[in-house]
Amino acid sequence: MKGINRIRDRIEIAIEITRDSQVPILLMANPGLAKSTVVYNWARRNNYHIETLIGSRFSQEEILGFQVRAEDRETGEHYLELLPPHWYRNILEQESRQVPSVLFLDELSTAQENVQGALLQLVFERKIGNGRTLPESTLVIAAANYKQNIPFQFNIMAPILNRFCLINLSYDSNDAFLDEFLQDEAELVKDLVVFEEKEITPWQRDYLRDGLKMMFRTLFRSFEEDNRDMDKDLIYTMDINNQVYNTMYDDDSRYVYNFISGRTLWYLHKVTLSFLRKGLTIEEHGAAILNMVFGLIGLGTNTFTDTQRKAYLKNAETLYRRLYGILASRDSPGALESASSDLSAALDFTGKSAADAINEWVLFHESSVLQELLDPNLEALASHIGTAYGISPGDIERLHQRINHNKADLYTFSNDMQRLDYLIGIIEDEQKGVPIETAGDQVGGGHGALSLLRSIRDAYGPCRDEAAQLMMKNI
Repeated sequence: MKGINRIRDRIEIAIEITRDSQVPILLMANPGLAKSTVVYNWARRNNYHIETLIGSRFSQEEILGFQVRAEDRETGEHYLELLPPHWYRNILEQESRQVPSVLFLDELSTAQENVQGALLQLVFERKIGNGRTLPESTLVIAAANYKQNIPFQFNIMAPILNRFCLINLSYDSNDAFLDEFLQDEAELVKDLVVFEEKEITPWQRDYLRDGLKMMFRTLFRSFEEDNRDMDKDLIYTMDINNQVYNTMYDDDSRYVYNFISGRTLWYLHKVTLSFLRKGLTIEEHGAAILNMVFGLIGLGTNTFTDTQRKAYLKNAETLYRRLYGILASRDSPGALESASSDLSAALDFTGKSAADAINEWVLFHESSVLQELLDPNLEALASHIGTAYGISPGDIERLHQRINHNKADLYTFSNDMQRLDYLIGIIEDEQKGVPIETAGDQVGGGHGALSLLRSIRDAYGPCRDEAAQLMMKNI
């Protein structure tokens, strides 16, 4: 994103997206990053009334309404009536004047649990007591501090986090922080983000649905590659462990991510359509777009190690960038083929092990985002593997010596060969029933690549048997 107003722009983009999609947002940051200031400035510039509920100062009744004793004038019978809270009456009054409102839930991290429970209905169903509903024009925006900045007894419940798109606001360098917050007031309002209004085509809507579906199947598979049953992968990854999720907010890192649920997938679909409608581009607004995407599905599963989480985020970013790149640049499916050169540009396998290179190719290839494009990467992948594992007698003897004297080489070789089998299986499945003379057109020239990969597998057969025995001794 261009400019130095990084925090301001990320918040304002998120507000515009929530205005379009009605997906509520939660701004996560350390104290003093101007969360409230940016929200108030945006509301003033856009002629929004703003009502603020401070988490630590409000009770459950002030959120959902007050029960009072009333009397029926005709019968004289007494009953309990729920009076709407003052902030709700203010919003309705402004709505009657055709002035929209922002409901700003500040200091959410210090709200008591019973208050957070009351907010569940307000945030997701947009209702207070007795079924009274927020006006459609009302935006719900919340702000909270990270766990390390508040007293230890406070927490944000996982069900509350899952009802928001989480926006993590932080700086990668001291210079960026100083540049933004040492500006004069006049400079703070310069170069505001400009949004377009584009129409979403039926093709974009359909392709987004299918693309997200395959994107997540590919992500799930990348962590459960031994299980070819996609539905089991899906169930496993979305199996919610409440004990783990209730400690989400306690994460030691400076980011808090959501967990994948039906709600967050639905939110992701809605905000992606809003990105497209507002004319956002990956090149100019990529940081803000990915912040919101990770804020919905960044945790992914309750069984991630730190290494897995980093790999998951990297894979999710790559797949989403590709999906969004196609959606943002195409108005119809007929134009898709003309974009194959830039959207399926060859992957860079330089310096990667054969196993890592294969994993990267599979990640891209198996997502439907790329299935309609000619994939030039397979030949490059086969060449990369061929360079690592030449099939001359000298190459095989040198490897034989290495795996007998170096455990690291043994493990690398065994892993590479396992992934090689996996790769060959994928290509064979896709070329099943395809005549030899046309097979070269499948998977980007797959017939020649398949022949090379099979020859490598055959040439290293004896080494593989020997490696398997050595591995058994080392267990």
